[in-house]
Amino acid sequence: MYALLSHDSACEVLRFLSARSTLPTECWPSVSQKLSGDQCVSTQREYRQLCEKVDLTSLGVRSAPTHLLVSSQQMRSSGRRAHFHVWSAELPANSCFIVGDDVLLSGPEFTIMQFAGATARLDGLLDAHAAAVAAEARMLADLGLEDHAMADSPLVWEHERRIVAAAVLACEFAGSYRLGMPGESTRYRISPIMSCNGLELMAAKAERTTAASRASKAARLAFDGSASPMETALALLFALPVEYGGFGLPRPVLNKPVDVSGYRGALSDRDQVSPDFLWPEKRVALEYDSGEFHFQGEKTAGTDAVRANILTALGYRVFRATPQTVRSLAGVELLGRQLACALGVVLEIPDEICTLRRRRLHAELMPCRRER
Repeated sequence: MYALLSHDSACEVLRFLSARSTLPTECWPSVSQKLSGDQCVSTQREYRQLCEKVDLTSLGVRSAPTHLLVSSQQMRSSGRRAHFHVWSAELPANSCFIVGDDVLLSGPEFTIMQFAGATARLDGLLDAHAAAVAAEARMLADLGLEDHAMADSPLVWEHERRIVAAAVLACEFAGSYRLGMPGESTRYRISPIMSCNGLELMAAKAERTTAASRASKAARLAFDGSASPMETALALLFALPVEYGGFGLPRPVLNKPVDVSGYRGALSDRDQVSPDFLWPEKRVALEYDSGEFHFQGEKTAGTDAVRANILTALGYRVFRATPQTVRSLAGVELLGRQLACALGVVLEIPDEICTLRRRRLHAELMPCRRER
């Protein structure tokens, strides 16, 4: 009998093992197939028996309850130690890692699909929406303003929010950083464990479900090569469509090396530079200078400046952003207009609903202080 780690527990293990370069390489299943109901752990008792044989904390499971997949609603049991999620569709081929005889681990692409397919409680969504609209109406009345409270569809926003959340996770797993547990710092310079193209391929081959459809959209919105939570946030804010709350700018490439070896000794002291954001066809770059929260070691404010100077000397237009620049939506909007001007595009003016979504998106994406 095996336990299939999923959702938050799978994220914890993937982050823990990939940060230590000890992620398993043996995949399962070899072909798409249904979860075997009589072989997977599905009760609190079976979970306790598993814990007597396997130390899940050594794999990186740090928080409770542990999240596991089961094949049907009838197999779920309630309890504090394990939380069971139903996956009734076929498991995509090679979507899991074999961690041991008794434990399977959802791979990064499959984990993203799980989060993308999750649904919120409708009553909770509608109650929160009604409370937010009422609070805004009271605020406007207190200020003596006649403006009406904006009412976005909570179902539409929840749908888009889950796609964006899946894209954020995809950027992390396809990038070179891993978030830590609460109270722990983000880890940098970690090898990617998937690609956005790989996620889209798995979603395309999977059984047609809401999870697969949303994961496919997330793969097309996400970026390979992000080196920090803030790079992920800015890339998505600038490139997401206006109806999602983004700016609709052309998509940049992240941390892609630019060959400058032909100018070594004259305009450059190195063979290549890798700007944080690059629009190669327009020869426009953006550098995020995080100061206190930037990388330890090779990427420092000093090397950022050298890299920017090399690109400027070679005819690139290099923009700079700091935490002070982007911590407010007004700062991000100003930077977005400046980039649009340099890229030769006209930004679409958002309507009231899209303006509301932009505020929400900025609040959702901005990493907390320790992750910047």
